[in-house]
Amino acid sequence: MASTFQTNNSVYPTTITLPKSINGATGSISITNTNAGYSSIGTVTSSAYAWSNPNTTFSSSNGQTIMTIPHGEEKMIVNERATLEVNGTFKMNGIDVDERLKTIEKVLNIPTRDATMESKYPKLKKLYDQYMHELEKMYTWDRIKGEE
Repeated sequence: MASTFQTNNSVYPTTITLPKSINGATGSISITNTNAGYSSIGTVTSSAYAWSNPNTTFSSSNGQTIMTIPHGEEKMIVNERATLEVNGTFKMNGIDVDERLKTIEKVLNIPTRDATMESKYPKLKKLYDQYMHELEKMYTWDRIKGEE
């Protein structure tokens, strides 16, 4: 056993040896009292602990990991089966992504779809699909002719 000292009728150890496993760490460590006084904090005299650096994970209600933040990295990884839903403004490198997509749709002349109206009037969806098919054929001919 480690040696002890006594102050005001209390006994204090001069060396504390911790177990081989502490909250994700493995190995052993000894803390030695430096001045054998009541207020001494002590110093680490030897250390063999290897602290694990776990990733932070977020799981769904069924226990599946949906997102991970790797330890020591400045990124988040969304699992391929997960859906990222943004209620509000989504900016990437300071650029509003929704605004950017609307600009791209306008420049490329992509018609705006209305899913509610398409479900109410199936002919609208059919006409949209036909339009997109014809448009792609025109783009293909332009690429073949080198007129991109």
